[in-house]
Amino acid sequence: ANMTNKNTGLVFNCYSLRRRMKASRVGKFIRPASVVYLGAVLEYLLAEVLELAGNCARDNKRKIIKPRHVMMAVEMDDELKPLFSDVIMPGSGVVPGVHTCLMGKRDQDTFRGWARQGLSKTQVGAKE
Repeated sequence: ANMTNKNTGLVFNCYSLRRRMKASRVGKFIRPASVVYLGAVLEYLLAEVLELAGNCARDNKRKIIKPRHVMMAVEMDDELKPLFSDVIMPGSGVVPGVHTCLMGKRDQDTFRGWARQGLSKTQVGAKE
C-alpha cells in the first residue's frame, strides 16, 4: 500500500506517522490503512480546532493565532471541550469568569470609593 500524500489526499505525512507509531510500540504490526485512517482523523481535528481558533483571533482583532485563542475556541465548543478536558495548554491563560462562591454580597455601598467609606487615612483631594 502506497502511503504517499498524492495517493491518500492528506496533508499529514503518513510515513512519519507510521514511524512514530512503531516507535511508541502501538502494536506488533502496523497496517498502512490504519496509519492513513489515523492521519485523516488527526488532520480533521486539527482543521476544526484551527478554524475555531482563527475565528476567535479575528473576533479579538488579531491576525496571529496564539495559544490563548486555541484555548478559548476549545472552551467555547461543546464537542471539543470534553476531548481537551485533561489538557494543559502552556501560555493560554485561564477561562474568563468569576466563580459565584467568590462573589461577595452586594449592597448600596459596595462600589463606593475609599474616600466615601472613610477607609483611607487621608481624604482624596484634601491638602495637609
